[in-house]
Amino acid sequence: MTEANPLVSVIVPTRNSARFLGRCLASIRAQTYRQIELIVVDNHSTDETRSIAADFTEHVFLGGPERSAQVNQGVAAATGQYVYRVDSDFELDSRVVQQCVDAALSGSDAVVVHNSPDPTVGRLARVRKFEVDLYKYDLDQSAARFVRRSLFLELGGYDETITAGEDYDFQNRLNRTDRSIGFVEAEAVHLDEPTSIVPHLLKYYAYGQDFVHFRAKNEGSAQLAFLRPALLRNWPRFLAHPLLGTGLVAYHTAKFAAGGAGYAVARLRELRLRA
Repeated sequence: MTEANPLVSVIVPTRNSARFLGRCLASIRAQTYRQIELIVVDNHSTDETRSIAADFTEHVFLGGPERSAQVNQGVAAATGQYVYRVDSDFELDSRVVQQCVDAALSGSDAVVVHNSPDPTVGRLARVRKFEVDLYKYDLDQSAARFVRRSLFLELGGYDETITAGEDYDFQNRLNRTDRSIGFVEAEAVHLDEPTSIVPHLLKYYAYGQDFVHFRAKNEGSAQLAFLRPALLRNWPRFLAHPLLGTGLVAYHTAKFAAGGAGYAVARLRELRLRA
């Protein structure tokens, strides 16, 4: 590889990911930028995940116990100058890696790729996309997943005690450095969007319990705020799309309530163990 054509190691953590993994890996192989090393780190799947992965790359490893450790293991095995973490239920625009490399060669040490929900799944997905798109180019609510490998290692990689918000924890540490962080226009689309609100809120309840670890290291961080500046700054978009705006307010409130309940339960459990 040359300095103008660096190798990019794309790392995909998996666990029983067969449903969308083929589309994810195919989108990585279809990138217009060709200097890519594809690494899959699987957490002992019991479905066809590893056989699907083997159709796309010879670099398939076993790792765990959670995705933070899997990504760190993938980075340790990587030989690229840059690493890019892609979750197994995302499909990439074919220009994503090329735009990230262009940003890196222009001086960015880390690059944010906007992760956007697939709005075709249903109404909840459309509400989620309306919210998430308000955060595009907002560093407080985004996380760089394309990073110079040496910088990723310098910052200690992902904190393996954090499995909900691990990318935000890494971003907060990155924000405290003087490194340049860029954005690209091309996006990654989240395929596994919820179709029902109750299971989705139960997931946020579980995330809330894990967020005890995140908050211990990131007290006062923007990701914990209910009233986010990006939401207030984009108030004209609420007026332009009143149904989506109303849905977002209800969804945002329910999501924080579920996460807060999970967090409270986890904190009470901690206090009882200390008593």
